Amino acid sequence: MPNGAVLLGSNVVADSYHRRPVRVVTHAHEDHTKYLSRSVAESLFIVATPVTHEFLRILGHSIPQSKALSVDYNKEIEFDGERVKLLPSRHIAGSAQVLVEGPDGTAGYTGDFKMPGTPPMEDLDVLVVDATYGSPHLSRRGTEWDALGALIDIIERRSPESPLVIYGYNGKLQEIMVELRIRGVKETFLADDTTLKLAKVASRFYNVDIGDVRLYNKDELTPGSIAFLHVSKSQPMLKLPAVHIILTGTERRGPAVRVNDNVYRVSFSDHATFWEVVEYIKESRPKKVIVDASRGFDSKFMAEYLSKVLNIDAVSEP
Repeated sequence: MPNGAVLLGSNVVADSYHRRPVRVVTHAHEDHTKYLSRSVAESLFIVATPVTHEFLRILGHSIPQSKALSVDYNKEIEFDGERVKLLPSRHIAGSAQVLVEGPDGTAGYTGDFKMPGTPPMEDLDVLVVDATYGSPHLSRRGTEWDALGALIDIIERRSPESPLVIYGYNGKLQEIMVELRIRGVKETFLADDTTLKLAKVASRFYNVDIGDVRLYNKDELTPGSIAFLHVSKSQPMLKLPAVHIILTGTERRGPAVRVNDNVYRVSFSDHATFWEVVEYIKESRPKKVIVDASRGFDSKFMAEYLSKVLNIDAVSEP
């Protein structure tokens, strides 16, 4: 739909508002929680994984307990003759794919995802697919592991002399905190209240102890510390004497680019590349593909490639 709503079967809408009894939230990013308060008012159930429901509460979304339906991965629920299932998706903590099976066939929606780590839904009648990077020219140089390695290199070189501030979106920040701890980064972590609460939930989801994490304040921003802040706070913070690192999926010049003496852009994304989306679809073997045009870039190119090169019935909507 024009507002980003994905309609599945007869009863389910995902990631935006539509007058349907079941609203699914695939994950807690803002572009997938559109008009959630309206859905809360009109839908019977708000369906998400337990972690996503925790994220939503921390981010200020009010969902009555009577409507908040927490569904674990691969657990099936039934509603009015249709079966709804949330499947694992590698994007942020708690993110999910949605599968709806009913009298009229099977429909699946990937939500945001990246590869490897997201098992394709197979042999669907219709697959709605995320295409944040809908054409090859949007591809980043190197892999996420290259970007992670570049980030660790910056930390090792600059942390002894200067505090570091890492900016990103909710979910991505928590994933990076976990990945750094896994790889032995021992610096003190600082985070604002919301980021810290989300990190504690993500720590349980990933089953990784993120160790020493303190509530951010300027006095503790010293060499040997790393602050994790939402990207919306980057502009005023860039004036502080620190090394500033912006996590972005739009940096295509290399895994990490030095903007000036104290600012870096690290090419870390939680979205599948064009070719990873194509591989997902090849493994999935759906009868029809709808490329989500409401959130990505070059979705029409993706649909044309699938149609002309892979001979798959594919369209870009809306």
